[in-house]
Amino acid sequence: MTIELGCNRAFKEWDLACNALRNGDQILLIRKGGIKEEGGVFTVDDREFVLMPTFDHQNAGMLREGLQPDLTASREAMPSAGTIRIDTFATVDSIFSAENEQQVSALLYETIWNDSYVKLRFDYSPYDPLYLILLRAYRLPEAVTIPHVTAYGGCKSWVTLEQPISIANPVPALTDEQFEYRKNRLLAALKCS
Repeated sequence: MTIELGCNRAFKEWDLACNALRNGDQILLIRKGGIKEEGGVFTVDDREFVLMPTFDHQNAGMLREGLQPDLTASREAMPSAGTIRIDTFATVDSIFSAENEQQVSALLYETIWNDSYVKLRFDYSPYDPLYLILLRAYRLPEAVTIPHVTAYGGCKSWVTLEQPISIANPVPALTDEQFEYRKNRLLAALKCS
């Protein structure tokens, strides 16, 4: 895989999900999009991006059993006001459109979320597709702290950073073998649901 040395596109996601991706505990994102998406609809046009952790909408009631203490740790590790800490780079492996809640619920073992989160995602703007995004995550050798600017705020998934972030020498969250095993298991679950 060829990875550019700098990346200026960022995908906003819960801090807990960013941590789970970076640590190899999760390989799947569930996304319908925010209120202020570019062009009015959610799309995945960028196949490589950094993850921009968000803290505003994290909700203990939307987490899988046992992850509530991680929410407390996330809040305690939140960077100082006016800054954003970026330490994860991701590439899109595959994108699927979810057919129903049961299908997505069968895949929750690959996420931090629970059935309440899935229902919320399906109920929000019900005519828009719900996407299942299979990601390969990489830890950056060093975390980068950037200033939070107004353009990064709001309910949108994608932002263009003012300055590219170096993504040279990223460390995969999972080995190739681990990722392929988890991907194949997830694809098998998708076919069975």
